[in-house]
Amino acid sequence: MNQVHVLSETLRDISGRAKTFGKCGALMAEATRRLALSCRLKPPKKQKQGEDQDEEDSVGSKDDGRILRERQEAVGEEMMVVLKTLGEVLDEIADAQVQMCESLEASLSHSLEAFCGVQVHEVTTLQAESESMTDAAEQSLARYLNGRHASEDSNSWNKLSEQVSNSFSKTFSTQTNMSGSLEGRFKNFLGARQKEDKNKDPEQVMATTAANLRLTLEQIRLAQTSAELSRFQLLQKLVSIKKRRNFELGESALASLHGIRAYFHHCSDLVEGLTPRLTRIQATQSKSREKHAQARRPWKAREEGLVGALDQVGQAVAHASSLANLMASGDLGAPAMLSLKELEKETEIWHLPKLLAKASRYQREPAPGVLVEGWLYKKSSARMALQQWNKRWFMMDKDGIYYFRTSAEMKKAGSDHLRTLERVKICDLVLCTVREMANCDLRFCFEIVTPNQKPLLLQARGPIEYHMWVEGIRTSIQHQLVSGTVDADQLMKGIGKQRKNKKRGDSTGKSKTLGSVLDSETSDVETSDNAVDDENDKESSNLSEEEIGKLGKTRHPMVPNIMAANPTCADCGQVNPDWACINLGILVCIECSGVHRSLGVHLSKVRSLKLDSLNDAEVNLLLVTGNERINRIWESGVGLQQGWTKPVDSASRQDKENWIKSKYQWKGFLNDKLKDASDEERKLHYSKILFEAARNADVLGVAEALAYGGALDWKNPEEGGKTALHICALSHPMTSGDPWEGIECAELMLQNGAKLGTMDDSTQGALDSAVIGNGEREM
Repeated sequence: MNQVHVLSETLRDISGRAKTFGKCGALMAEATRRLALSCRLKPPKKQKQGEDQDEEDSVGSKDDGRILRERQEAVGEEMMVVLKTLGEVLDEIADAQVQMCESLEASLSHSLEAFCGVQVHEVTTLQAESESMTDAAEQSLARYLNGRHASEDSNSWNKLSEQVSNSFSKTFSTQTNMSGSLEGRFKNFLGARQKEDKNKDPEQVMATTAANLRLTLEQIRLAQTSAELSRFQLLQKLVSIKKRRNFELGESALASLHGIRAYFHHCSDLVEGLTPRLTRIQATQSKSREKHAQARRPWKAREEGLVGALDQVGQAVAHASSLANLMASGDLGAPAMLSLKELEKETEIWHLPKLLAKASRYQREPAPGVLVEGWLYKKSSARMALQQWNKRWFMMDKDGIYYFRTSAEMKKAGSDHLRTLERVKICDLVLCTVREMANCDLRFCFEIVTPNQKPLLLQARGPIEYHMWVEGIRTSIQHQLVSGTVDADQLMKGIGKQRKNKKRGDSTGKSKTLGSVLDSETSDVETSDNAVDDENDKESSNLSEEEIGKLGKTRHPMVPNIMAANPTCADCGQVNPDWACINLGILVCIECSGVHRSLGVHLSKVRSLKLDSLNDAEVNLLLVTGNERINRIWESGVGLQQGWTKPVDSASRQDKENWIKSKYQWKGFLNDKLKDASDEERKLHYSKILFEAARNADVLGVAEALAYGGALDWKNPEEGGKTALHICALSHPMTSGDPWEGIECAELMLQNGAKLGTMDDSTQGALDSAVIGNGEREM
């Protein structure tokens, strides 16, 4: 029985722990679901109470959508896919956890409690009955044993019979439910019998007494037998419990194990189904790590360039420090006095941005439509301002001048980081003017004067930026007043430099942002305002030879060589052409240039050799191409076309226009051997030819592939997704003595629409590829 009680306590303890496990499992599943919700980038749900719950729910859903979009943007698409997969897996794990916990709680807690409640109660009841019956049997036997046996006379038998009957009556009264006192009735019976016995035969009395005594003894035996039976039933129950615990409790434990097995089997199935996704995610992560390592290489190279520039500046500082010490000690005689501007020129303080940009080989991409932008110091208009000058980022587009400041809402919120910037418009271009502050105590200051506001005093960070802003604003105002529109691709050519002809400077210039001004080696932005160029044609046709001669002094020194190499127009044969189609590499006359301009800048970009300023890359491109070489490409199939004759200089404009459009727009004079192939096949074929020509820095090969339809944005899957511009940036001279035309080849592709920002499979641009692949320094 002690083992039964111990077993009962053990099972109740297991049952209680199973209930606790079920509750903890439910909490764990809920925590897992919340974690899955966070992995899906969704904000946690808040419990709403009150009458305005519907309104709060609608507002909360809007906030949740906003938070979700912000989180997705912050995390990124690639990481978002991984987190989404993790969230889905956690949801399935939570469901499996709930099922396992419910199974364990049902199999252990409920079944064990039922076993304890039924079986232990039955054993306790049997034990009480067995003990009661055993005590009754033992008491009746003890009373019988304590009585006296029969002697000489019948009185002894009467006394013995009385004693046995007293004992029997007490024993019998504990096992029957008869009403009244059996002992009293038995005594009355014996008394009546004794009265009767006086009148009966003594032998008859003795026989009756013996029969009664026999009955008593049999009843004693019956009580002992019943007690033995109850003890046997108790023992049988105990043995049964010991046997049943092995399979009934084992079945409960087995059911729990099956629940655990189902849980892990579910997890196993989940892992098997997840394995392909894990493999893909792991491959993506490996590629991302490799891309990160490759992306760090150009930055590392740029950092080394900046470290070299820092060492160079550090050496200059050390030299200046030693010179100052020698002057202070009197060991060095007084040198010639230099003015402030001479010292600045000698130290090249204002050319430091250009030096750093060249050392780092990095240039910030200009924002679309922005004419000028950069840092300026703005003087506060408040008299009691704690800080008189504030550093602000200014920008100018075709509509006006703006500066950026942090929004008041973010300041009030006390955010640790700035999420938004507020753009404040100062004025419209046509309603303002710029005034140089020559008499100001501070250098490089200018004012922007508007009709309805106080003049805004600004300070530039050096003479280059000062001239860039002052001349840029003036040029923009002139364009607004003359044409009513301002084109970001036409405006402010040569900002920061003195213009030699202000009359022409405002109509032929092209815009340069701060980065392009600091680095004079960058190419000019393409011209897209055909109306302005048409105006140039009309004005240039009215210029005298003397004016043209004066303007010619400002052109590139290699322009005469270009004109000498191309004595006639590429399309009509007129002598002395002075207009260039830089993306085609040809020279045309003024009449043909008007037709070329009508084709659009995607087909022909027209520049004047006398009125426009060409950079070195454009000049070198025209030198290596030329009319004769390019016409071999574009007119290779003229003989195959019937009824076409190349116009001469005296031909009408309509004839020249028909010829030029058929030649360049419809590509009717090319000798295309793949004309019967599909467009996709032709594009792929000539894109591969373009790629190989760019690899070899073959300018004419690139020009021919472009003419036949090669795509500059085609990425070679066998070369890591590199474009023709990427592979050109990695090109090298075949031998040390051979001429290398990599710069001209890259310039031709850029003029025809190649993008420097196009990324390969390693997320590297063309400049990054040149840095990592140890490309030529000129590139």
